[in-house]
Order: sequence, then structure tokens, then C-alpha cells
Amino acid sequence: MAITIQDQPTTTYISPAFAPIEYLLSSSNSTESGFKIVCKVYLNPAGANTLISTQQISVRPSTTQAILSIQDVVKSFVPITYSVPNGDTVGLITNALNQFRVTFQEYYSGALQGSVVASNTISSLAASPKYVQFASNEWQDYQLATSATFKNLLSNFSNTIPVINAFSGANNWLKVKTDQKTQIQWAQSGATANFKVWLKTLNASFTQISLSQLDLGTTSKGYFALDIGRQEASAHAWDTPIVWTAAKYYAVAIYDESTTELVSNAYLYELDDCDTNYTPYELHWLNRWGGFDSFVFDGKSNQNTEINKTFAKYSPDRISGSTLVYTTQAQRTRAFNTATSESYSLNSRLLQDFEVSGLEDLVTSPEVYWKSEAGFVSVNVSGRTYQHAKSENGLVYSLALDMVIDNSDERQW
Repeated sequence: MAITIQDQPTTTYISPAFAPIEYLLSSSNSTESGFKIVCKVYLNPAGANTLISTQQISVRPSTTQAILSIQDVVKSFVPITYSVPNGDTVGLITNALNQFRVTFQEYYSGALQGSVVASNTISSLAASPKYVQFASNEWQDYQLATSATFKNLLSNFSNTIPVINAFSGANNWLKVKTDQKTQIQWAQSGATANFKVWLKTLNASFTQISLSQLDLGTTSKGYFALDIGRQEASAHAWDTPIVWTAAKYYAVAIYDESTTELVSNAYLYELDDCDTNYTPYELHWLNRWGGFDSFVFDGKSNQNTEINKTFAKYSPDRISGSTLVYTTQAQRTRAFNTATSESYSLNSRLLQDFEVSGLEDLVTSPEVYWKSEAGFVSVNVSGRTYQHAKSENGLVYSLALDMVIDNSDERQW
């Protein structure tokens, strides 16, 4: 017997690309002269079957086993998609996932030997769980499949309950502005499913106003999204129109028609129509689960412009005909390059514990957008203070951060 794949990523779930994706191999020929295992990674093997990486690995000392890690290859081929900056979308947004397969073959005595051994085909998503979340399999709770129940959407906010009724003020209600762009995303790991999205509106006493269902039809493994902001949600083909009149809260969940159970937790939102004396800043960011969250900072903010000038000395032309002329406006030193950079110091309102936890991903996110008056602008953020309020402390802490516009502007010279 030659190569044996002793362990490999599961096909039951979608592998997070920014976490270990590893294969444990064994060979009965590992003592041969110059022994290596040649590993080839293929993208979308059922389609173009593109070779994207070739590696050679050795067995561990005094063993017959070797480990191949491919996450550094895979992460370059998992797209990050977010439709909101490009405008509103009516209906379900569907994105196929890239798939990967690895082949293995022995090399020794100066040549390839034996037959090729192929791994399972896996799908991957641009998710980056913390190591503890990966090792404890918490990441698997962020994927939906038929017969699964009470799973999470791709959000780092825990504004959830496992039912879509029995609401109360004690629940974690995530405040959203009435004009805030809000989108839910989810990963479906099951091969096929028949899901519906439920949206329920409630008044200030948590009494139901309307219940609307959106039939998604039969869907396959993939990445899905739906706009659910107050101003966008009504455009979808709900079985019953959403009633927003007198609505203070709303809840969204995904329902499995085959099991008549919620496949996801219900996500809870409070419509925040309170006035503020400060300019609101709406930010959208890539979270660790591969989805996008949004939040409005409506505390006191400051705008700063950093100016960097480079000066050079000039020799003014003092000759006018046959006369030397000295003028007060003659400029001896002049800025020949002036670069400017805009930044903003933002502050949130007082936050609940679950909101502080969710906003951690904003401070660490590599992809952040600001919804400005001119449209969505790519920005970078950094935390100036980040304290995680414990639930027993109540509304104690706010989040302050710096936002830098991702542009380099220059003045004329």
C-alpha cells in the first residue's frame, strides 16, 4: 500500500479559509531514497479544474506520516462579496462557493512513483474564526443545513433568540436606524434545502403587527444574502406585505419547510428613530464569519485633516528689461507637493454587552465602508479605547475609534 489519507477536512461543513485546512497522510514507502509527497491543489475540480498550487512535503522524522496545510493557498481564491455598496438588491442574493481538491503522489528514486490519490472535494468561505472557536467547532454553528436548528447567520452580533415569538425587553435588541442599510448573510452547507425567510414586526409592547414570509425555493450549497433594512425589506416578494406602521421592533429568521422548524435563530432589531445632536456615521465591515455587519455611530465626532507639505526654494526672476525689480510677492520658498488625509474620531452611544462583543470585529476588520453623503467610501479604522462591558455593568461603556479615509489627495503646485 502506498499513500493513505488518514484525515482530511469534512465535507459536511464549509471550511473557513482563514483557519487550518489540513490533511494527514501516511505512506508505506517513506524510507525510500529522497522520499517526498507531491501535492497538487485544484480549484473547482468539477468545472475548470485549475491547478493553483504544487507542493512537496516530507514525512515527520521517524514516522511514516506527513501533514499538508493548504489554507494559505485557499484564502487567495475565496471571494469576499458585499452587494450593499453597489446599491439595493431585490430578492435573494446567491453566490456560489469555490471548491478545492488535492491530489497526492509519491516521489522517490528520482521519479514519481505509484498512482495518484485524490482527496474529497471541499468548499471554502472567507471566514476567520479565532483559534478557540475553530478548535471547539463553534464555527460550525454559523452554517445552515436541512434538519439543523437554531444556527447562526454570518453576524458577530448575538441579538438572537431560538424562537420567533415570546419577545420581551430583556432580549438583545440591536438598534438600527430607520434609514440604515442592513443585510443578513448566511452559509448553506447542505446540498439542497427549502428555506423561507420570516420577518415579523412588533409594536412598542411587543405585540405582533405583521408576519411576512419569503419563499427562497430550492437552494444548494452556497453563500446567500438578503437586504432587510427598514427601507429595503418591503421590496421583496413576501407572501404578505410587511406592515411598518407603528412598528418599533422586528425579528428575522430562516425557516426550514421540510422540518417546520427554525433553521436559524431569530435576529432581533429595534428601530431607533431617536434624534441626535451629532452627525451620524454609518459603518459596514467584514466580520470574522465571512458576513458583513453595520452600525451607526451617533455620538460626538471630530473631523481632522492631516496636511503634509514638501517645500523647495526658488530663485525669483528679478529682471524686468534692464532693471532689477524687487517685489513683496516674490516667493522664495514654495510648497511643491501638498498631500492631505482626512480622518474622523467617532464615538458611539452607550452600548450593551452584546453590542460591544459584536463591534470587536469592526476594530479588527480589514474591510470597512463608510456610508457617506457621496456614497460608500472605503476606510480604515483603529480603536482608541475598547473596553468590554460585562453584562452586570449595564450601559456603561461606549466605543471610540478613528476612521481614516482610504484616499491620498494632493493639492496643485
